[in-house]
Amino acid sequence: MTLDETPWVGAVAIVNFDLELGQSIEHIEPPSFQLTDRERLNICYLAFPDSNSGCSGDTCYHFRVRKEYSILEKRDDRATEHHFYYGYVFFRQTKGEQFKRGYFQKSFVLLTRKPYVNLFHNIVQIVAPQFFDSGKVAIEVAMHNFGSWGAIEPGKSYQVPLLGQVLAFHIPSIKDKTVTSPKDFPTHALAPKPVILRSIVEHDVYNILSPLLPHLGLLWELVLLCEPIVVFGTSPKATSALVQALVSLIAPLRYANDYRPYFTIHDSEFQEFTSKTHAPSRVILGVTNPYFNKALQHWPNVIILDPDPEKPLKVLNPKEHSSSSLRGKPGFYTRHKSYLNRDKHLRKLLRGDRQRPKEVEDILIRRYLTDLTHSLMIPLEQHVSSLMPLQRSINPFRQPPLLQPFQHDAFINTLTETSTLKVNTELKGLKGNWRELYRKFLRSPNFELWFKNKRLEANQRLELLHIQQLCEADIYRWKQDKHEVQIVDMLLWIRDRYDALGALGQHPELENHLKNHIETLLGVVPVDLRSTLKPAFSL
Repeated sequence: MTLDETPWVGAVAIVNFDLELGQSIEHIEPPSFQLTDRERLNICYLAFPDSNSGCSGDTCYHFRVRKEYSILEKRDDRATEHHFYYGYVFFRQTKGEQFKRGYFQKSFVLLTRKPYVNLFHNIVQIVAPQFFDSGKVAIEVAMHNFGSWGAIEPGKSYQVPLLGQVLAFHIPSIKDKTVTSPKDFPTHALAPKPVILRSIVEHDVYNILSPLLPHLGLLWELVLLCEPIVVFGTSPKATSALVQALVSLIAPLRYANDYRPYFTIHDSEFQEFTSKTHAPSRVILGVTNPYFNKALQHWPNVIILDPDPEKPLKVLNPKEHSSSSLRGKPGFYTRHKSYLNRDKHLRKLLRGDRQRPKEVEDILIRRYLTDLTHSLMIPLEQHVSSLMPLQRSINPFRQPPLLQPFQHDAFINTLTETSTLKVNTELKGLKGNWRELYRKFLRSPNFELWFKNKRLEANQRLELLHIQQLCEADIYRWKQDKHEVQIVDMLLWIRDRYDALGALGQHPELENHLKNHIETLLGVVPVDLRSTLKPAFSL
């Protein structure tokens, strides 16, 4: 069994620390789950906090590690999610004289390709304690539960069993306007009350970003522009939470580059990320080992967390981070000069009612960030719309038109001082050098990924319009003065359009129209030719 064959969970690995052998995977469920030697080694090291982190008791965090790729494959930092494993870790460390070195250390690791961080953290906190109490039978039952959850369908709400509990959650889709909580579930008097997750992806961003909230706009720019960032913390729990929060700052825009919520000096990509022979990789790293303080001091954006998670972090000069006397001092070290001014609305939001529940604070911060990203993207959405060919230019008997190329300078020239913030009136006071921010954004992987998806979406829409026009065409009239060769060419063309329609979703009415066109054309060719063609056009 491989991850590709399981929609929710690929495998559960139990990683043990042995005084003589070090970290090793002592059990994996299912046993047939395949990992390369390098992948196993990376997962083993990522399954344990660094020895200097001082984690004791139970610690939960997650990591993201690259799937080993063939040397024939081109390396791409913007690789899609199927190139990565997500590992959700429940690490237990307890003292005991019966253990070598006086400690018991073992990790429960859930492996999947899905970045549903909040969902899988909840799953791990349900299954792992039962494993430590009851043994492998808890994993076997949980894997059976996962297999009963069905396919993953964006836009669908789920109510699923897990070790005697019920989880209720919603899988978001691009059509969702806001965060959707699961609701309207059937209830049963004997059924356990479901654990309802407001979001399967998001953590409590307000608490996680609390030390950095005054610098939220600056962080938003860094993530938007795919600038390299390293987060130093005392535990993988702290670094993984902050890295994941940073990646989510530009939602609903998808972060296009690589990020590692927890990264160790033993990782197979350590040399690449720490090399000083080239510019820092455009990646966001979370690290805990003090060695990184020296290895990554040339990075332009460094966040060193304070052991006190509520203590605010100041923006400091990166030169101070490179000074041996100040190395390790908590702070936000950056060379980035913000393109936008400090937002008065954000300052007002942060100075608001301190008696508000933290859940409300989290929603307000999320809404602010979403509005900010929407405000940035609206002019781009409008410009892409202007690149769409006119519908009257679509000829059903020729190739469908494509979206026109996106010219950076042409877009920049469309901007005016007031054109960037049209939707959210509370953001209209946010001033700054929007033009330069757009210029930099247009050269970033985040824009490339966004436009790649917009272009695909637009071209699919054009193709569907093209097929609709072909269906509405009067084929009976068209064939009146056509030669046999032209009719065969049209049959091939309609068959090509029929095949293309299959990639555009379910459109049974259009399929029937195309089938009727084929039947009409087959009816006018000579009988001997018809008998030859008919098997090839039986749809």
